[in-house]
Amino acid sequence: MPREVPPQRSAQQRRSRRLAKTDAVDAVATARALLAEPSLGPVQALEVYDGLVAKIEAVLEHRRMLVETRTLMLHFVQDQLAKLPAEVRDQLGSHGKVESRWARLATLDIDPAAVSTTAGAYRLSWLTRLVEDDRRAAAEIRRLERELSRLLDEHGTTLREESGIGAIAAATLIVEVGDPFRFASESKFARWCGVGAVALSTGEGAGIPVRHRLDFGGNRRINSVLYVASITQQRFHPDARIYFERKVSEGKSRRGARRAHKRHLANRVIRRMWKDEAQRLEQLTATHP
Repeated sequence: MPREVPPQRSAQQRRSRRLAKTDAVDAVATARALLAEPSLGPVQALEVYDGLVAKIEAVLEHRRMLVETRTLMLHFVQDQLAKLPAEVRDQLGSHGKVESRWARLATLDIDPAAVSTTAGAYRLSWLTRLVEDDRRAAAEIRRLERELSRLLDEHGTTLREESGIGAIAAATLIVEVGDPFRFASESKFARWCGVGAVALSTGEGAGIPVRHRLDFGGNRRINSVLYVASITQQRFHPDARIYFERKVSEGKSRRGARRAHKRHLANRVIRRMWKDEAQRLEQLTATHP
């Protein structure tokens, strides 16, 4: 049975060995904490923290499954389209996206029995039937995205007001973070999601480290959300472009400026989540004293 290990226990195991916070280190620290106290209670699902957040998680995971299934299907279809007979490939064309060429199969008036090879006729038949399954999956994904937007409105989050963060990114942040108050500071949240700078040089003594390197630990899903938001803001947000140019003028590389901007975004995101959660708690207290 899975057990619930309080973060204080795993942090104590980590600090006793003076290790940085990464997924691998946390896994070992959690295992050691559980071995030291095997009587810990069973793991609590997200439903215990907040039923609405748990519902957002369920819808998000459903959408993620459909997207991954469509991606895998398109990779397979791309190979199968190249194996169709020449007379079919000529009508499909060799340019454009795989989805467009694949969907064009349903509009072609080709009798599978008239195809030159039996294997080609079989491929043409089942690929044509598979188009309808893909259309239904795409329609279901769009419906789930509308449902996520409705649930986020009910949640009251302001994450979508941040440039570069849409409904999917906001839902991912809410689900992965859970209770935002478990992070005592912006720097702890930054280390958790892998955007905190890691000191590389050790010769400064008690001074500020001069060199830093990329943090390969942390929650990579949240790291990806912050990366996409950073790229979007650099393209369309004037303040972000000014921030990038200032960091480059200070001597940072483009990648270094990107890491600095992701760290800045992490601060903005967790502050929004703290503020949103405090307002939600006030509303819940007023509704259910």
